[in-house]
Amino acid sequence: MTPSPDRQDPPPVASPTTITQYQILATRRQAFDTLMWQVPALSLTAQSFLLSLAYGSQSTSFAAAVAGLLSVAVSAMSIQLLLRQRQNEVTDSLLLHRIEQEHGWQEIFATGEVRARNAGRSRRRVIRLRSYRIWTGGLALFGIAGFVAFLRAVL
Repeated sequence: MTPSPDRQDPPPVASPTTITQYQILATRRQAFDTLMWQVPALSLTAQSFLLSLAYGSQSTSFAAAVAGLLSVAVSAMSIQLLLRQRQNEVTDSLLLHRIEQEHGWQEIFATGEVRARNAGRSRRRVIRLRSYRIWTGGLALFGIAGFVAFLRAVL
């Protein structure tokens, strides 16, 4: 007898290994997410110090130039690390979401838009802005300020 097209097979039962891998993956994803937001916070502290040196009235031209270049370097390194941690976090979220779908579990690692829709909520325009993009832009502005300080010191 052929199964009816309306009948869906139940999702496969998750093995203990799958459940353990899911838990480990969820923990790793959380670590990437935490690291991703520590980078901008620490970077802002470094940028504040470097730019106070670069634009300080007591600084020599050489010190201002070095501080400006270091500000550019810290900005670039922070942006790269933030984006790398985000890429790792998104990849793990996608893997977790796939496991949830394959086993018929509640989809807690779906995208923010899907989670909001499933909860009966709409996402406002401000919330749709990606925070990592805003922070990347902000870190880039600090790099530009450092580059301007460098130019000001050498010209």
